[in-house]
Amino acid sequence: MNRNPKVLLTSAYGPYELGRGEDMHDAFTARLSRGHGAFSMASHFHYFGLHLIAENISLPTTVLEDPHWEEFQEELERGYDYVGFQLKSISTDKIADMVRLVKERSPRSKVILGGYGVSTLENPVPGDTKGSARFLLENSDFLCREEGVRFMRRILEDEPADRPINQYHLPCAGFSFRFMQRPRLRVPTILVALGCPNACDFCTTSAFFHHKKIQVADPEETYRFMKNYAHRLRSKNLYTLLFDEDIFQNPEFVRELGRLIRSDRSTWNFKWFGFGSISALSHYSPEELRDCGVFMVWIGVESLLCDDPGEAGRDHLPKRHGDVLGTIRGLQQNGILAVGSTVLGFDFHTPENIEQDIDYFVSLKPTFYQIGALTPCPGTALYDRMKEEGRLNDNYQWADIHLWKEDIFRFKHFEGSEIIDYIERAHKKIVEENGPPVLSVLETFLNGYDSLSASPTDFHREARASYKRIVSLLHGTLGPVMASAPSRAARVRASELDKRVRETIGAASPLHWLIGNLVRWSYNHTTRQEPKPIVSDPPTKWTYYHLDPNQDVVYIRNGNGRRKMHKRREQTRLLGLV
Repeated sequence: MNRNPKVLLTSAYGPYELGRGEDMHDAFTARLSRGHGAFSMASHFHYFGLHLIAENISLPTTVLEDPHWEEFQEELERGYDYVGFQLKSISTDKIADMVRLVKERSPRSKVILGGYGVSTLENPVPGDTKGSARFLLENSDFLCREEGVRFMRRILEDEPADRPINQYHLPCAGFSFRFMQRPRLRVPTILVALGCPNACDFCTTSAFFHHKKIQVADPEETYRFMKNYAHRLRSKNLYTLLFDEDIFQNPEFVRELGRLIRSDRSTWNFKWFGFGSISALSHYSPEELRDCGVFMVWIGVESLLCDDPGEAGRDHLPKRHGDVLGTIRGLQQNGILAVGSTVLGFDFHTPENIEQDIDYFVSLKPTFYQIGALTPCPGTALYDRMKEEGRLNDNYQWADIHLWKEDIFRFKHFEGSEIIDYIERAHKKIVEENGPPVLSVLETFLNGYDSLSASPTDFHREARASYKRIVSLLHGTLGPVMASAPSRAARVRASELDKRVRETIGAASPLHWLIGNLVRWSYNHTTRQEPKPIVSDPPTKWTYYHLDPNQDVVYIRNGNGRRKMHKRREQTRLLGLV
């Protein structure tokens, strides 16, 4: 390159619409622990794709997350040669507004679009009355339809484009109790692979990569990145999200990563979360997964009726083949948390059988869960079929692409609002019958402790001690659940767990007694306060990469997310990295 261009990578501008009354940016409150009020979990995620690209190109790059319109406008005036947008389908109209501003205020800037929303532009939703899809197609200089890092290197002439992809500087996700925002568990994310060959007909991410898997990191690289994050977080107890649509399809990867984790005593407490299918998980025993460092698995349950070889259509959900109940129970009995997701509104769902699917899903007692309506997204086989059958509604807009929109297409056996009623009913049953997710977390880790009681190895003794520490820390949450859970079943489950913890772990240490009292005080304090209005307005974040070519540092600036610029408090800090 003859000069050093500047790059701006940005998300859509906020604030954002709510999803059925909750902040869709908070995946745990809005989806994975929805309906539990103060007992729900809270979470925060970053735009990891933008940070991954920024770390892996050699140009001064700003990552702008969740800006307000004025903040994006101000940032644009700093002068950028390239402006890249992460396009989520739900924000298509907003991204079109931002591209329009680039063309007006910074016409020399090259516009780059990436993200799964790119696959929707050539077959837009019927309600795209603003013509946002066509505008973006006509006014973007580059459209990324592949792995983003090497794509950006090529268009920026940042050679060699195929050099390794590093993942040392990505920000961590944050998880906490809704009633207790501190302390927060910080969880790094590492990209292992993109795409999925399972080819579920409703899946955008699989369709984007034409049902192929693109490997990004091998086991040795993943292990090295994990060690880096443990150093950054100053902890040997590391929990990491390894992103791969179905990581367990590659037993060689899983087993080699497990071997590496076990090879060094200092990494024995490295644990990771992965997405998996029932068919892929059948290649392992739960004990093997536990010993490979797995602490949580997301499983697409989708439907009990997939076991029916009739209209349910195994062709649509090949990943679902196998023993769902046995798999989830095996994981939970060996200390591995199970996230379950299910979809309501398949063509094989009828008023006569949909309750059976709901009851089955609730009976699985998933630790966390996602329950949503079938949603035909542009770019998927399901969308093409609904369009061919004339079942897409004319008012289907970009902002409707989320789990709880009921009137975007015509279900085969239901009115749209009926499906939402069933979704609400499913959430209510989970809340009343299973209780808050913390009960499943505590029970699963207590199971893990018990499952290793007879193991003679140092590795297993260390794992057992780790389970004991977590159970002891979470024990304090049972008091508020026993006192205030909305159903008798949840209170009874909490009481039985309390008794089991005391019998298994013993009396609380002074530290854990203090933590338990802090938890109870925090819960009581939170529930006595007037509930704050629910908004989706995350604070803006600026992250600067490669400002100094001689130093491997990243600068972060946080705003408080207020709309008026003069009221925004800013803080610049240096993030120490290895």
